[in-house]
Amino acid sequence: MNNIFLLLTIISFLGIPFFMAWAVICMIRKRPSKKRFKYAGASALALVAGLIGFGITMDKVIEPEDIVLSIPGYQEEYDVNTEIPVNITVLPENADAGSLEYISDGGTLTFSESGIITGSLEGSFNIYVKSGDVTSDIISIHVVDIAAREEAERQRAAEEQALKEATQKRLEEEKAAEEAQRKRQEAEKAAEEAEQKRLREEKAAEEAEQKRAAEEKAAAETAQQKPSQEQAAAESQQTQTVQDSAAQANTSQGGTGNNFNTYDNASQQQTSATYVLNTNTHKIHYPSCHSVRKIAPQNYATSNSSVEELVGQGYTTCGNCF
Repeated sequence: MNNIFLLLTIISFLGIPFFMAWAVICMIRKRPSKKRFKYAGASALALVAGLIGFGITMDKVIEPEDIVLSIPGYQEEYDVNTEIPVNITVLPENADAGSLEYISDGGTLTFSESGIITGSLEGSFNIYVKSGDVTSDIISIHVVDIAAREEAERQRAAEEQALKEATQKRLEEEKAAEEAQRKRQEAEKAAEEAEQKRLREEKAAEEAEQKRAAEEKAAAETAQQKPSQEQAAAESQQTQTVQDSAAQANTSQGGTGNNFNTYDNASQQQTSATYVLNTNTHKIHYPSCHSVRKIAPQNYATSNSSVEELVGQGYTTCGNCF
């Protein structure tokens, strides 16, 4: 309806100069006054009709009843400093859209003729359009700095790689340290075994030297005892006849070769041997024992062996001299 009133208003205003021109022509040509007043009146009526139509048209502004706000290809996130296209539909179609108010709850968003321009700050913002008491649906926009995020992600990946390399290097160093520790322990063990072997060899050499010295000493003592033994054997040979006679006499009297009262040979105590043995009674004597001189010559023997060795051969120690 408003469009019809608007069309009539335009025609009325166009008719005013036409009627005024005819009124002026009639005046110049001196036409009857009736025609001049006719065209002048028509011009006045056209002016009045145009004014009335214009007033009616201006008074009939239609307010929006509904506002639909949408974003084509809506995304979860938008980059900073980016223009987002927005579609705004005002219902009814002939409603006045010149009074729309663009509202955002964040101060970094701005509106242009073609859409919304995100600011330089990240965040979530709610936008809507309002006209009077009519409000559109609310759309949430999440603004992120994609370049900053990509840089942060690259930095994080680089830090993770550096940490991984540092961890790998530390593990390799620990492994090398363990290997060096193992080699050091093996070297210490080998050195200890070598030292023990050297000590055993030194001990064996020392024992061999002691044994050699003992053998040399025994040989020297044997060499020293040989002249005395030969002299004793000669003396024993000289007295053998007397002893044999005494033994026979003793035997005829019912005695035995073990009778200590039968013999008294002090030379049997003159020996360099360590011990004197009675091979009949299996007794071990010191040469200084008074029982040695009374041992029968056939039962007399000397020895440089230890007591333990002689005991192992069946001998026992004398109760007088031990």
